[in-house]
Amino acid sequence: MSAHNPPSNYKATIQTQSVQHTEAPPETESRIDKGYLISVRAILKYACLLFCFTAFVCVASTPQCSGNHVFLSVVTVLVTIMQISIIVVYVFRLRTKFSGIDFELLDFFATSYQALNLLIASIVIINYCRIPGQMAGGAMGIVASLFLIGDAIIIFLAQRKDTDTNTQHSGTR
Repeated sequence: MSAHNPPSNYKATIQTQSVQHTEAPPETESRIDKGYLISVRAILKYACLLFCFTAFVCVASTPQCSGNHVFLSVVTVLVTIMQISIIVVYVFRLRTKFSGIDFELLDFFATSYQALNLLIASIVIINYCRIPGQMAGGAMGIVASLFLIGDAIIIFLAQRKDTDTNTQHSGTR
């Protein structure tokens, strides 16, 4: 499999790269994971960041609506901070430096929790605010939560496939 055509989940990229390289990669290649930058999971995170930022700008730039706008603003900022942190962990290969932490599980739960929070905040602002900018921010929040849900599903399926593969290999001894 070439580096230009990454598989649909990120874990498969790691496994195929370790099989193809026989000698150690150069020092500049080992610090940044370029395969993750173009993976489906990263693209979903980028899209989520874009829509979260758009939702924040829509909500912050329109007149206030009985305090509900603060809820969506805070949730979008927190989602942005957490998703950027997760991207940094994967891009700079920090998960190998902290081997005691299961970053796949952390990413799954953080992404699922953030998708739920963002969906609730967006529904609340659409339901209680009738200002067009606030409603647009809520719609952008719903789209961002859909990207997060897609990312969580991909993580779950990759973990499930990895677990099935491990149980099949341990049963053939």
